[in-house]
Amino acid sequence: MVRLLTRAALLLLVAFACAATGVALGANSAPSDSSPDVTVEPAAAPSATDERVGSDIRELAPPPKVTAKAWLVQDAVTDETVAALDPSTPRPIASLAKLMTALVVLDVVSPTDKVKVPAAVNDLPADAAIMGLRAGETWEAEDLIRAMLVYSANDAALALAAHVGKGDIDVFVAEMNARAKELELADTTFTSPTGLDVGGVESTSSPLDLVTIARDVYADPLAKSAMATAKLTLTRPTGGEPIVLANRNPLIGTYAGTDGVKTGFTDQAGYMLVSHVVDAETDGSWFVVTANSSTEATRASDNAALLDWIRPFRVEAMVAEGGEQVASVPVLNSSRRVGVFVCDDLTDSVRVGQRLKREVVLPGAVKPPISAGDEIGELRLQVGDADARSAKLCSATTVPLEGWRDHVRSRINQADDAWRLGVDEVERGYRRVTGGKG
Repeated sequence: MVRLLTRAALLLLVAFACAATGVALGANSAPSDSSPDVTVEPAAAPSATDERVGSDIRELAPPPKVTAKAWLVQDAVTDETVAALDPSTPRPIASLAKLMTALVVLDVVSPTDKVKVPAAVNDLPADAAIMGLRAGETWEAEDLIRAMLVYSANDAALALAAHVGKGDIDVFVAEMNARAKELELADTTFTSPTGLDVGGVESTSSPLDLVTIARDVYADPLAKSAMATAKLTLTRPTGGEPIVLANRNPLIGTYAGTDGVKTGFTDQAGYMLVSHVVDAETDGSWFVVTANSSTEATRASDNAALLDWIRPFRVEAMVAEGGEQVASVPVLNSSRRVGVFVCDDLTDSVRVGQRLKREVVLPGAVKPPISAGDEIGELRLQVGDADARSAKLCSATTVPLEGWRDHVRSRINQADDAWRLGVDEVERGYRRVTGGKG
């Protein structure tokens, strides 16, 4: 009897408390406008999972055997090195030095700048690749940059270096080495803007450093356009027959998706090639460096073999599936929880076996009314080192705004649960003290 009276009194107190906090008994409405606004709790800390993407599709096979003494394959989407052979040993790089020449020139020269050809072009070796510049001619910088990157024209590289170095090639080479230091290229030293040796000493670098330089050159729109050009036609400032230069990169026009970057060759360096390929189907892209291939033919086949190997391992995969339930979130001032699901499919270009990080970002609680399909959070997804993407998270159910009767009923139920818990705890304590005797 005492227990029933105590419970009734407690329920009456809850009812009076509800009225005191703004619930108007007898009104056909929710709590009055004069009641304080309820603020939804701040977002909870994201919950994160870490998993591998696409490991159920295929496993990464061993790379092919090639003649190159050093090589590197880099995922250009994430800037991650996927595989490499001796990637950090400095070795002669021949005309790949012109990539740094381009990088330094593009920093300080406008495409329309006028460049006067120095007399030094007459001193180039007879077997050096040249576009046929004549000392004293004046060319636009853009034409020379394109000729240097498409045809590896040594006279164009020399003219650009003399222009930037104000007639002093050594000043320009110092700028090349300063830029290498700025990029933290520990394996790289330049001796000339052309890649030809100076007193028997060649410019040196490693596949790891070369891919860094190539990536920066490729990011420049003019350089990117030039390197993708299969055949370049230029008009000499003084007129005459046009100068036609074929791209020396053997993969341009022969290997699908190739749009850069450059070749190199000297007796010391062997046959060098840095390539960049874009896969239109998956939005994947790759840099491949092959150094010191055995012949001109194997320079192309080495690079192509590594591209053939890596291309299937980037796929367009679903990283979040619409309808997938990922979490639940409590309803404010209620014992209910709302299921949360991914609103729409999210696909991304991913490399098989690449690490996928998923973060569920939700508020600490949600405030009614909530309709099924309302956006209430986000799922953040990061594949490797690429920029994070996000998918919207939606409510799986509808939660109406409670009227005063629902509000009071909820409070009474909560009080009833608390009362039951308290009585049970008192009875357990009483039994412990009395040893279970009534």
